[in-house]
Amino acid sequence: MPSGGRNFAFQRARTKGGGCCREAHEAVKKIVVFNGSPRSDGNTITLLNLVAKGARDAGADVKFYTLFKMKFMACQSCFSCRMHPDCAIHDEVSAALDEVKEADAVVIGSPIYMMQMTGPVKNLYDRLYPLTDMDYKPRFGTKKLVTVYTQGFDDPALFESYFEYTAAVFPWFGFELVDNIVCAGAYDPETAEHDAPLKIRAYEAGKALAIGR
Repeated sequence: MPSGGRNFAFQRARTKGGGCCREAHEAVKKIVVFNGSPRSDGNTITLLNLVAKGARDAGADVKFYTLFKMKFMACQSCFSCRMHPDCAIHDEVSAALDEVKEADAVVIGSPIYMMQMTGPVKNLYDRLYPLTDMDYKPRFGTKKLVTVYTQGFDDPALFESYFEYTAAVFPWFGFELVDNIVCAGAYDPETAEHDAPLKIRAYEAGKALAIGR
């Protein structure tokens, strides 16, 4: 899926009775999705695609990034972003962060490897540091967040403490976690594809991001 390009904002023309037309400015939700899986046909991408589809079907503008295909560095701990709201590193993630700053919602998905998120996703979270100011308050307002995790173990609550631990940092970025979708027993790359309730949940989560306040 394409990862960059045109500005989120656009205008819609609305037609009213009698053939009279007037241009109206409607708020279009801006959503950024990050895929933290190296697989292009596995469970994580299946669920993220459904979240994105739900959002698009509800009228949102969605940017989709696949971290394993992007060239970016880990945070260098230079602290430049403590003085300025921009990352000093100029790469594909810094460009994506510019989209996040303007977004209404963010979606981040990762398989669980060695009981944790994948390395690129951890690097992404570190690179989100410019979203918070020196007092650890969000610089760019509140944004809805949906997280997606896939795991081989059958118990969806097995890593719940890890998910909660990770979520503790979200308020610093201005992220309000509205759903955490977990696909368990995901050794089969089609586990999510065959789980109708989970697919509906992912799709509806995307719709909710698009139409929510």
